[in-house]
Amino acid sequence: MKKLALVLLLVSSAVSLTLAQRTISGKVIDESGESLIGATVLVKGTTTGTVTDIDGNYSIRVPDGSNTLEFSYTGYATQDVAIGSSNVVDVTMSTDIAQLSEVIVVGYNSVKKSDLTSSVTTVSGDKLQAQPIGSIDNLLQGQSPGLQVVAENGRPGGSAYIRIRGQGSVNASNAPLFIVDGIQITQDDYNAINPNDIKEVSVLKDAAATAIYGSRASNGVVLITTKKGRRDRKPTINYTFQYGQKERTDDGFTMMDYDQKLDYEVALGARTAEAADALRQQRSFKETNWEDVLLRTGEVRSHNLSISGGGENANYHFSLGSYDEQGISIGSDFSRLNGRFNMDFDVTDWLKVGNTISLSRTEEDELRDRYNVQNPFVAVYAYNAYEPEFVYEDDGTLRLDENGEPVYNTTHEGFSISEAQRNNPEEATRTNAIGNLYAEASITDKLRFKTQAGGNYRIFRRQYYIQPGSILDGYVGDPNAPGIKTDNGSDRFIFNWFNTLSYDFNLGGVHQFNTMIGTEYYKQNFDSYRVDGKGFPSAQFFTQDNAAEITGGNTTRTQWSLWSQFGEVRYNYDSRYLATFSLRRDGSSRFGSENQFGFFYAGSIAWNIGSENFMSNSSLFDQLKLRLSAGTSGNEPTGLYWQGTYGFGSYTDRTTSIPNQLSNATIKWEENFNYSAGIDFGILNNRISGSVDYYNRKTYDLLFPEPLSRTTGWASRLANIGEMLNSGIEVELVADVVRSNNFSVSLFGNLTTNKNEITSLNNGGEDIINGNSGLTLLREGLTANTFYLVRYAGVDPANGDELYFDKDGNVTNVYSADDAVALEGKSPQPKLFGTVGTNLNVYGIDVSASFYYSYGAYSLNYMLRDNISDGANFNDNQDVAALNYWKQPGDTGVLPKPSRNNNTNTTTRYLQKTDYIRLRNVSVGYTLPSTLTQKFYVQNLRVFLQATNLWTYNPYFRGDPEVGRGSEESNLTLLGEATLYSYPQTMGWTFGVNVVF
Repeated sequence: MKKLALVLLLVSSAVSLTLAQRTISGKVIDESGESLIGATVLVKGTTTGTVTDIDGNYSIRVPDGSNTLEFSYTGYATQDVAIGSSNVVDVTMSTDIAQLSEVIVVGYNSVKKSDLTSSVTTVSGDKLQAQPIGSIDNLLQGQSPGLQVVAENGRPGGSAYIRIRGQGSVNASNAPLFIVDGIQITQDDYNAINPNDIKEVSVLKDAAATAIYGSRASNGVVLITTKKGRRDRKPTINYTFQYGQKERTDDGFTMMDYDQKLDYEVALGARTAEAADALRQQRSFKETNWEDVLLRTGEVRSHNLSISGGGENANYHFSLGSYDEQGISIGSDFSRLNGRFNMDFDVTDWLKVGNTISLSRTEEDELRDRYNVQNPFVAVYAYNAYEPEFVYEDDGTLRLDENGEPVYNTTHEGFSISEAQRNNPEEATRTNAIGNLYAEASITDKLRFKTQAGGNYRIFRRQYYIQPGSILDGYVGDPNAPGIKTDNGSDRFIFNWFNTLSYDFNLGGVHQFNTMIGTEYYKQNFDSYRVDGKGFPSAQFFTQDNAAEITGGNTTRTQWSLWSQFGEVRYNYDSRYLATFSLRRDGSSRFGSENQFGFFYAGSIAWNIGSENFMSNSSLFDQLKLRLSAGTSGNEPTGLYWQGTYGFGSYTDRTTSIPNQLSNATIKWEENFNYSAGIDFGILNNRISGSVDYYNRKTYDLLFPEPLSRTTGWASRLANIGEMLNSGIEVELVADVVRSNNFSVSLFGNLTTNKNEITSLNNGGEDIINGNSGLTLLREGLTANTFYLVRYAGVDPANGDELYFDKDGNVTNVYSADDAVALEGKSPQPKLFGTVGTNLNVYGIDVSASFYYSYGAYSLNYMLRDNISDGANFNDNQDVAALNYWKQPGDTGVLPKPSRNNNTNTTTRYLQKTDYIRLRNVSVGYTLPSTLTQKFYVQNLRVFLQATNLWTYNPYFRGDPEVGRGSEESNLTLLGEATLYSYPQTMGWTFGVNVVF
């Protein structure tokens, strides 16, 4: 009887539950009657939802008590539709005109896109999440016109170099200001940010957009806004998993094989024919492919989980993520754990508070970034095919040590990179905490006050050790004190506090004013240390207290601060005529009292022609807006150069001090004056939309080392030395080529041109040679860092000598560095760059592809110089092209005659164009029908396959044309100046799954 009662109760409950729900169905179309595929339909206030099928139809179960459906689709205005007595709800969605009501974060405010008067590009966080890249800056490549992103190298977690509208400085920073939820971050923080946490990125480019940040904004501003929960939503759980593999990209070099290198050495007289034949007899056990030995297939794994939602008075977002990448070389791994939480809460109807906290920890195995065979990406070229990884006996058996392990071969370098990779690690960790608290009070319906305080705390630790008894220890260490250890690290804390008071009012119904005044306080503390020791008893006792001798060490402490006041006025007349004016005063501790304060201003106007009455009947234009802006911003030096500083030590047990920085109390801000004009447009029902901008950016008071008389005891000091100009055009275009029931196709692209010129040098117009490398110079009328080299004149067909042009253009066979000349039009800066791509959706399948291109830049190819060395590097392996050398009188179209006594001189022979186009990203995804997934309580399920760097066309350059900087210990400091065996770019694929509950 009890069992029967229980069954009846369960049946009754099931019937009641069924009756408490109703099924609503319908169709979603656009204004032209076309079905909208994949439109989202939600029961408002719940997580119950579905998407429309290929015919625009949907069906959804609505719980009892729910009376509203929410319809949304990219590019269309979201609609809330009340559920009446009918079980059929059809909806016609209206185009959101370029999403003009979209709110964009700019400076300390948020502004509707339709009200913008400045040049700002927004990038959705969705575009940044699929690529298996560990640092957010690399993900921004190609996402905005005017934004140049060049990978530092392909190292896991490696950063990129970013320029907005050209090179703004020749010595101070060229990096834009990065702000995450109101808190400044630095380049070392980029790989601590999880791309899956990003809602959108705003790139602020012109003076009108950046001047509100004053002295820190001359190179543009990148604002990152993280995701938040939505009000009146039940918890939404989002999980994404990715797995992928990576390989080294093709570099265009073909190194000599076993026989080719032996023949080359015999021809140079570096080895006898008999010795070469003896090595050939051992080929079966000595032949080695060093790429297979030193490199591997990299792997990437990531997990990301988020929970978000909200009630009537609060919203929240919580996320956890992990990212693990095994590099393509042993000893180059990167991992990240991160968590983020934010919440907004209405305390009363006039007071709102909120907070954001982000925690992350990265661990990185770092390679020795040297311009020698301690770097595996040098060794993979330099080691010969006849040099084995391990030592072999004459009978072909492996030689074993006392532990029964193979003995590593030291090669012709007296060193084994293979052993070093495994036994001498360099490990680094970074722990980041970024957070803020804010309170916003609506004093009246027009007057608001907001205060926000936040911090960015980073702990960095690195340890590098060379084990006693290792081959590298014998190569660089002290035989009387085996083992080397270096510990270094830093603690950095950034504190940021700003307050704004906003007053918005309207006059006559058409004159809208938005005003704001504010203050900001910024302070950075930085402490660092380094300890070097040698002489360790074993690999198990590698702390500095076990060192036989502390060979060096230092500590540093720096502090600097910024105190600012700013104001802004925005005016909007009837959504037709718009204007914005801003002013900021910065006081910086990085300058002396004479130049401690700077004023920065900007103004911009816009005419929204599309809102004029005479445009209401236009069948062509859906939007049309003209923009003009002008203003100033500043750039600080990276150190406290106005102060003279001293270093302290000891001599014969007495404390000593010596000056290590010469003061310059007159040093002042680099200042930019930037003006631009632009047009935004949308035509043919916004099937084609885009923007065109012209910019002109002049930098005054360039910071650069000023040469001093040797009688002062100093070679140079930092000073303001001249002026520089950047100008160019930016174009962005999006076209919906096909909109139909079954599929859609869109094309997108952007293009940036840039012309750079040194317009004035305050030293009487004399050339300034780059003191780090001597490869480039500054000269009035030329591009900054124009190459300065001896010109290559070919090969003398009579004797095979290398020929050069002297300063006067005469041909000579005598090399002299004094014959170097400025090579007009040839610099590391590209003249044009951008991206093109396409998106396609068909029957639930989405496909996208994007190409990145660059034109007009040059780089000195040290890899080419070393690998085709005319005999100077005869011990190292060479490219097969080195075999095409002069052999007899009359030979033409050949390389100079090689000789072991040659010096490989740095000339224009190794200066190459880095023009390229690269298939940067391809992805294919499939979203399962919601009618299927909802049976398993899954709101959305998408699987995808993504690939990066599948193809590169670079006809003029050997190696990776996307040149960052040279190796850590080289003297090369300019972006793109030369390639020096940096960690190469990788190509790879990733499979992923995204599930939403």
